[in-house]
Amino acid sequence: CTSEAFQTGGFSPQQPSFLLPPKHDSSPPTTTRLDMARVSPSADNTVGIVGRGYVATLAAKLASTRGYDTWMLCPAGQEPTITQLIDTNTEDGTELPSNLRLVNAADEDVMESCLSKTSALIVSIDDIEGLISEDALRYLCNPTSSPNLKRVVGMSRNLNGQGMGFLVSASRRTANAEVWDNSNTAEYKAYEELLKDCASNCGADYTIVRAGTLKGGGCGDVMSEDGDAYYPHYLSPRFYEMTKKDIVTWQLLFDCKVRGVTMSKGDVMVGPGGKAILTATAAEECRGDTSRCAIAEAMVRSLDMESAANVDFGVATKEARVPPTDEEWEEMFQVLA
Repeated sequence: CTSEAFQTGGFSPQQPSFLLPPKHDSSPPTTTRLDMARVSPSADNTVGIVGRGYVATLAAKLASTRGYDTWMLCPAGQEPTITQLIDTNTEDGTELPSNLRLVNAADEDVMESCLSKTSALIVSIDDIEGLISEDALRYLCNPTSSPNLKRVVGMSRNLNGQGMGFLVSASRRTANAEVWDNSNTAEYKAYEELLKDCASNCGADYTIVRAGTLKGGGCGDVMSEDGDAYYPHYLSPRFYEMTKKDIVTWQLLFDCKVRGVTMSKGDVMVGPGGKAILTATAAEECRGDTSRCAIAEAMVRSLDMESAANVDFGVATKEARVPPTDEEWEEMFQVLA
């Protein structure tokens, strides 16, 4: 299975009926907004993960690790791949956390049951060209199907256009197809407005988390001395096998060197500019990059932060061999206050 083919929730034209618009024409139920509602880690709070790619899988694992009752929308047939990516406990990669459930998109009854108790929804798609359909998002964020929804978190991109241009687009074509080159800004802006509207319609707060070029996502070096470069709460070594394009995958090198995180309120982060060709697969801190581990963790942690309600913020890289501590994450979120 290649990284290009990997999915964690598809929205094809032949969608299951639960993702189609409601057939009735009645007015939506009246909802009451919860003032800056936090969704704190607890088995009583259910988090749903919808999307496609490694960030969604990371978010599901991190949400369950933090103690949320978690479900993840999963296309039929990809359960073994997703389980292998999540499982860092067994050699054969067949074990999921007890509080994480993979939900087949075609199983309407189970899907409706999960939505009925969902407190927060995280929407994330790695593919630059792929965005969740309006019909799907309006179903998921509907006061009838999701009456307990308090927070909707969506991954978007840096859309301000700074540090972009011909060389960035060229680096995407020739060096790394995952380079963010600002090529479909209008679609992302429309998606952001849709996400805000859907959240408002069901009385929930929204959070938009911006990424640049996505890099890394795995647990690091399993064989590192004293385990100082191994973090099993991220994706398993299977991630490096799926993304490997050379003898040594640069994604592993990136994860070992770039565990640090920076955050900025609003749409202010810039692209790689004239160095785009050089930084497209660089395993170091580079302008315009976002770690998959960092953005997935930022989305999950934002659920418990009042400062992250009804705002947008960007996530960028910082060279470090150790991820931020709980205290450092809380400090970073203060920038949104």
